[in-house]
Amino acid sequence: MGIVCKSISIIYLNLYYSHKGCDLYMVEKRRIGIIGGTFNPIHLGHLMIAEVARESFHLEKVIFVPARIPPHKHNDVIDAKHRYAMTAAAVADNPYFEISDVEMRREGPSYTIDTIHHFKKIYGDSVSFYFIAGTDTIRDLPNWKFIDELLEHCHFIGAMRPDGSQVVDTTLELLGPKAKNRIHLMNVPEMKLSATYLRDRLRHGLTVRYMLPKCVVQYIEKYDIYRKE
Repeated sequence: MGIVCKSISIIYLNLYYSHKGCDLYMVEKRRIGIIGGTFNPIHLGHLMIAEVARESFHLEKVIFVPARIPPHKHNDVIDAKHRYAMTAAAVADNPYFEISDVEMRREGPSYTIDTIHHFKKIYGDSVSFYFIAGTDTIRDLPNWKFIDELLEHCHFIGAMRPDGSQVVDTTLELLGPKAKNRIHLMNVPEMKLSATYLRDRLRHGLTVRYMLPKCVVQYIEKYDIYRKE
C-alpha cells in the first residue's frame, strides 16, 4: 500500500509541476555555485560575493576555481601555486566554501566550459550549476568560447552594480532566447575593491588591512610576493 501511495504522490507532483511549466526532477535539483578567477590575490570582495550568492540562490556550496592560465590576462599574474594557496587559506573557515584545482592541473588557458564538464562528470544531472561573476564578466558573455553550450549547462549570477540591469539587458539581447532564465542579477553591498588596486598598494608598501583576509596578508608577507613586481 505504501508503494502505491508513493507512486500516486509522484504522479500527482509530476502533473502539478507540468502544469506549472517545470519538471519535478528539475525542482529537486541541488544547486552548486562556482566562482572562477585569477584570485591575484583573492580579497574580501570575492568572498562577500560568493557568500551573498550562496544565501540568495540557496546554493549547497560554492566552489572556488583559481585559473592556471586565464584567457585574456596580462603577464602580471603571479605563480599559480601562490594564488591557489592564498585562495585555499581564505576559504578554509567557511564550511560552505571549497576549492578545486581542476584548472590548475589543466595545460593551456582555462575555459569555463571545460570546468563545467568536469563538475558534471562528478555530480551528474542531479545538480544545477551557478557560475558567479561580476558585471563586467556578464557584459562579455557574448564573446565567450562555447557560450551556447555553457548556457545549456549552467546559470550565471551577476553581482550587480548601479548599471547592472542595463548590462544584463544588453547581454540578453545579444545572446537571444537561449539566455532566458539563465542569467540572474544579484544585489550586493558596494565594495570598491579590485585585485589591481590591491597589488598596487602592496607594491608601494601601503596597508591592505580590512581589504584582504588576514591569512592572505600573512601569506603575502611570508613569501614577499607582489612587492617584487
